[in-house]
Amino acid sequence: MLPNTPSIPADAPVTQSGFHFLPEVPRLPLGKTMHINHNDIETYFRPLIQCHWHVGRVRGAARDVEILTIDKLFRFKNFEVTVKFFNELADISLNENHHGHYACDYARIYVSVHTHAGYCNTKTESGQWISELIPGLTLRDVRFAIRAERLHQKYLADGLAVTLVPFENERLQDWSIERLKLRYPPSQKTGVKHGTDPA
Repeated sequence: MLPNTPSIPADAPVTQSGFHFLPEVPRLPLGKTMHINHNDIETYFRPLIQCHWHVGRVRGAARDVEILTIDKLFRFKNFEVTVKFFNELADISLNENHHGHYACDYARIYVSVHTHAGYCNTKTESGQWISELIPGLTLRDVRFAIRAERLHQKYLADGLAVTLVPFENERLQDWSIERLKLRYPPSQKTGVKHGTDPA
């Protein structure tokens, strides 16, 4: 712990048992960065949602397609730790060549991430599948979120961070999975195979 570190009050709505299984980091996409597929929901998003990530939405839509994000509020013991985490999060962004939207204050960082230039397979009126450039969730977002969560879990283990359980957490988790399944149904053509990367 850093010297002169103020502690979080005992009555704060937090828990230290924030360690959950995380899947392997998926490989960087080769070629086009495609939107996630239905199978990615259980493989990658459910474990992240169990770590208190949730699905958000970008205001407005592209071509009448809902644009989803994966978001989390991280909470820390003090400002020094918050800045340190933010700098390490910036290193992840640079390493991944992928960044989220960040909001930071004294002991919290809110992260929201989606891919601005992801390809989504959509069916035309004639029934043909075409690949369109539409913002949305891709494995680049998954890579970023898993690496950010692993970093946060190190801070938890060192006693420098706390897990903030969102209000109505179970409903938020259910809603997040439901939104993902509606946006990325099993019938959506994917055309891309995913591997894992030991990063």
